[in-house]
Amino acid sequence: MDLRTIPNLHDYLLEAASRPTDSEGYDPEERACTQNFLLDERPTEEALKLYERHFASGKVSDFDDWRIRHRGFAKEQLFIDPGESLLPLTFRSLNDRNRVTRIDTRLNLIRVEGADQPCSTDGYAFEDIRAAIEAFQQGNDAAQDFLQGLCDAWNAKRDQRPAYVTTEIQVEDILTDGVEDWPTRLRDRLGLGHLAPGLAGRPVEILVIRYPVSEAIDALDGQGHPAIPTVLDGNINGYFFPNPRPKPEATEAPLYGRTLNLTPVASDNDYEMGYELVSPRIRYRPEHFYRVGIVAEPVTIPLERARGFHLPWLRIEAGRDDFGAELFGGGEP
Repeated sequence: MDLRTIPNLHDYLLEAASRPTDSEGYDPEERACTQNFLLDERPTEEALKLYERHFASGKVSDFDDWRIRHRGFAKEQLFIDPGESLLPLTFRSLNDRNRVTRIDTRLNLIRVEGADQPCSTDGYAFEDIRAAIEAFQQGNDAAQDFLQGLCDAWNAKRDQRPAYVTTEIQVEDILTDGVEDWPTRLRDRLGLGHLAPGLAGRPVEILVIRYPVSEAIDALDGQGHPAIPTVLDGNINGYFFPNPRPKPEATEAPLYGRTLNLTPVASDNDYEMGYELVSPRIRYRPEHFYRVGIVAEPVTIPLERARGFHLPWLRIEAGRDDFGAELFGGGEP
């Protein structure tokens, strides 16, 4: 996207993205976020015009100022109350070029939810939720009633923001029974850097949600096809990495975005990208609860290192050696 049309933002992004790592104002998260906006090719002109409205008041002064303005955009265009008829920008016709309509509707999608919100709903305790899920999966009717009550209360509070998901087949090696520390491995594979004990001040309790692609499509009257995410589909996030558009001569469009893998590895030869899409909000039911776990380990790979591994593999897979060339040349973030 051509952010030169928003000079009040563009000037700040260029300065922050090129700030030397040894400078006093250097922040790896800020740099990653600004690079993402300068890299992303997928947002449409129509989406950019909606974003532009939030920068008419003057130049962006710093990272916090940008995040506040972006949050205003997200509340207006993404974090929409469930009772409103307006769809999130992601699932409007203006974003059709990023929608994945050829995906197998039988595939299961996997969504990782922090347990804080459902636990704060009417005072549910995490251990009670864990016990109920385990009992329900053994056929306990009382547990089903408990979980249905939880879902009803939680659904009423969940807005329509796009849900970041992967497919079950892409993480089945992690979710196989007996895999030790699967919550941390899943967090790392999917680049969910916000699910870190160091940020929360305690281990992070998670719920793994599973539902078929067909339910996502049906959630919007048969039009809820998932999409490859862009920087305008959620909060500003340094753990996100934009996915290039295919070459003009490409005969097939990609089916997935790629996640920044936070698994600590010694070299780029050991690095493996994850898979991601954004799904419409569905109303959760007891059968959607798949796994319950606790992320007990911090993210140990430096953000810059993970991004440095990711870009070359992304270029290779997309056949796009030019992706990010204006920003990085042939080098790394």
